[in-house]
Amino acid sequence: MKGHFPCPRFASVSSVAALLWIATAAAHGQTSDQQKLLQQIKAADAEKLSLSEEDGRFLRVMIVSSNAKRVLEIGGANGYSAIWMGLALRQTGGRLVSIEYDPTRARIAADNVRKAALSDIVTVVPGDAFEAVPKLQGEFDFVFLDAWKRDYKRFLDLLLPRMRARGLFLAHNVVNKQAEMREFLSAIHSSPELWTTIVRPSDEGMSVSLKVR
Repeated sequence: MKGHFPCPRFASVSSVAALLWIATAAAHGQTSDQQKLLQQIKAADAEKLSLSEEDGRFLRVMIVSSNAKRVLEIGGANGYSAIWMGLALRQTGGRLVSIEYDPTRARIAADNVRKAALSDIVTVVPGDAFEAVPKLQGEFDFVFLDAWKRDYKRFLDLLLPRMRARGLFLAHNVVNKQAEMREFLSAIHSSPELWTTIVRPSDEGMSVSLKVR
């Protein structure tokens, strides 16, 4: 497995490059306070739980370009990725539920979301996502998975039936930690319900899967 799985049905190299170019410009939609907060979160992230700035920008572009309204994050950590997605949802009129297992990190994430003035858009839920997700109502337009890597396949099985047709399922660390999620990677490439490609806004890599039916 090389880390890149081409899928011409979903995205060409040129189209991914175009998205990344747009993502570079996405930072201009933040206030100066939000930019400073994102920098502060990264600086304080001693455990390196936050995704990269490039990945954050990519998430924002994917949400806006797909006009997602109901977004779910599994593995919110300190709220860095939730802020990027919240900025996107400010434009689409949508909402994000971000689930974080660790109660201390969940409190930090909720505080960071409040500081970013996104509490009306982002709801941080502490606890086990396998217990929390069944309590949520309705379907999702967009799911971002960045939790325990060996649980990725279980989360896919749980969430795919809850996604609407043409919804997007993104997962983080699919390049640098692919050895920990072989079953998940096999599933997203073999499922008849999904069109999948792997992109690398940063070295960690993200899978992008479109639910086609």
